[in-house]
Amino acid sequence: MHMSAFSSLLGILTAASAVYCLLCLVAAHRFMKGTRASPKLLSPPPVSILIPLCGVDFEALANYRTFCSQDYPRYQIVFGVQDPEDTSIPVVEELMTLFPQRDIDLVICSTALGQNPKVSNLHNMLAKAKHEYVVIADSDVRVGPDYLQTIMGELLEGGVGLVTCPYRAAEASGLPSRLEALGISSEFIPGVLVAQLLEGITFALGATMATNKETIEVIGGLPSVADHLADDYRLGNLIAQAGLEVRLSRYVVETMPAHTSFSGFLRHQLRWARGTRMCRPMSYIGYVVAHGIPLGLLWVLCAKASLLSVTALCCVAFARFAVAWNIGVRLLRDRTLLKFLWLLPLRDLLGFGVWCASFLGNRVEWRGKKYTVAGDGKLHPVP
Repeated sequence: MHMSAFSSLLGILTAASAVYCLLCLVAAHRFMKGTRASPKLLSPPPVSILIPLCGVDFEALANYRTFCSQDYPRYQIVFGVQDPEDTSIPVVEELMTLFPQRDIDLVICSTALGQNPKVSNLHNMLAKAKHEYVVIADSDVRVGPDYLQTIMGELLEGGVGLVTCPYRAAEASGLPSRLEALGISSEFIPGVLVAQLLEGITFALGATMATNKETIEVIGGLPSVADHLADDYRLGNLIAQAGLEVRLSRYVVETMPAHTSFSGFLRHQLRWARGTRMCRPMSYIGYVVAHGIPLGLLWVLCAKASLLSVTALCCVAFARFAVAWNIGVRLLRDRTLLKFLWLLPLRDLLGFGVWCASFLGNRVEWRGKKYTVAGDGKLHPVP
């Protein structure tokens, strides 16, 4: 491509990025305007909370304690591991000692349902769930006492098949963990809100997925997602295809990102990016407009710092910070983003690099194993 044509393309993409930022702000406003408190449940149905484990998460016991302190009359908590030597087992046993009044179960089962170990774990745990309604939560999630009351109130509204929660990161330690935390509130959740505005929510977020056993059976049970990398996306998508509403909750949960290295950060980001590319290929290509600052910088370089390109870079940078502030800080109340907002340009540059690298292959690394991700989003182990 001729340099002048490439420069023009960068100018168009930079302008599109500014428009995308505006769309994010509109989507956030619509979400807040359309969000209403669900009526307090007079007779809340019993619920089973499923928390799959693999190793000890950062501040694991503190995370699990929040699920034991729910303002909800009757619920069961099911933890599950596949390895009988898993390091999270003593933490769960300590939790059982601290909360003897709580109905807590630990499932240890190595049965594999498919290539996705998390789904195999959940499948083993679901057999031990005592109640019809189930809430699947990630092990690094921390919630408030009104968590179950809120999401169950939303789930029990007519036509809702699954409720999923937006999330923010908390207490990120170390630069890589902080960069990952910034991406959640300033890039990922704004993209989710835009998807809701344009097409509705047709997927789920793994931090929390509330549904019931009947709905899971309608979509073919957990075997229908057992080989998929993005099992949460797939589960929500199948429920939406079944004609039930997937609702983005007004309840924001917190995730506790583990201290990680730059290589670990990049591997996780690349795995997420390639999984997303396989699930939503056209949307993912269009997602280039979410990287306004890198695009603007490239245009400034190609246009030799012309007045128009520099002005556009300043405008798109302002719009990018406005999205981070209004959605990450004000809507999600992300204290980590508030504290490290100045790292946003670095986060965006790395994010753009990961977006470009995601097109250079279909291999991912997950829990020490390497896989290829097929066009349908399924995992295939690399020998």
